[in-house]
Amino acid sequence: MLKRVFCGYIAPIVFYVFIFSAFGDKVVAEEITSYRGEVGSFTNDFFGDGHDRWRSGSYQRSYYSEGYRSTWFGGIELRARSEIVTPWVPSKQPEGDLPYSTLLGAGVFLHDSILGFETRLGGEAMLLGDATGAEAVQRAVHDGLGMDDSFDPGRDDLDRVEDGFELRFEAEIGRVVDLNERAIVRPYVELVLGSDEAATAGVDLVFGPMSSAEIWTRDVVTGRLLTPQVDQIRGLSWVVGWDARAVESSVHLPEGFSVELEPTQFRSRLGLQSSLGYANFFVGQAWLSPSFVGQAEAQRVGMLSMSFNF
Repeated sequence: MLKRVFCGYIAPIVFYVFIFSAFGDKVVAEEITSYRGEVGSFTNDFFGDGHDRWRSGSYQRSYYSEGYRSTWFGGIELRARSEIVTPWVPSKQPEGDLPYSTLLGAGVFLHDSILGFETRLGGEAMLLGDATGAEAVQRAVHDGLGMDDSFDPGRDDLDRVEDGFELRFEAEIGRVVDLNERAIVRPYVELVLGSDEAATAGVDLVFGPMSSAEIWTRDVVTGRLLTPQVDQIRGLSWVVGWDARAVESSVHLPEGFSVELEPTQFRSRLGLQSSLGYANFFVGQAWLSPSFVGQAEAQRVGMLSMSFNF
């Protein structure tokens, strides 16, 4: 149902809005169009609960600029990301499992503020399957680190997501509520349509200097709240978040495989953002509820970011 609505009504509207907002006469740059920063997010299952399965690893990076006067947006985020999703060993997950899936994505997202609500709207193109080359990278890293007991992508019994090209659309609305000068709470809702279909409602809390940030985006896998202004923030901050999701489809589990998506999923996360010398770093953990029916247990993944401000 969501896919039919997206393809028939929302996608054409978004396409024309993006074209006119990006190239129309009403979009002009101010005297100085400013680059506001970048932020990355790395997640890995091995640094969470010590395994290497399901949401095995991901990395995304966003670049943000603003200084546009437009009917439709005030800032632009360019995002690139990768994901590796792996099944567990058959002895641990005997009733069926996810197929092996890799993804490379690149997208554009428009940011604005409307009546006190922060909006993020855009989409990305995704390349799936062996064509991404991510399997070779995973195997080389495992061999280099001596992770002999970790997941082996060369397993003969491995089901795989086929090579393909997919589109994903994201729309998020959030609102920052100041608790005091050094703490905020930010409830949000997000709708994902296209080859992925999900509706999410959640809340994030930020304690410390990071609460002063004015620009927010989000990690796709964990839902972690991110800001490209991180290099400008000094000191110690705590970032906490939780959300609930209604999921209808996923590029990592196409129809025809032996398991079905879990229709209701939950995510929670906790992390520490700090600075040391010229470096800013984030370390944290995220808990992900089962993503498919019959999944043996929930999953905990490690989160890490590091940047340098010279």
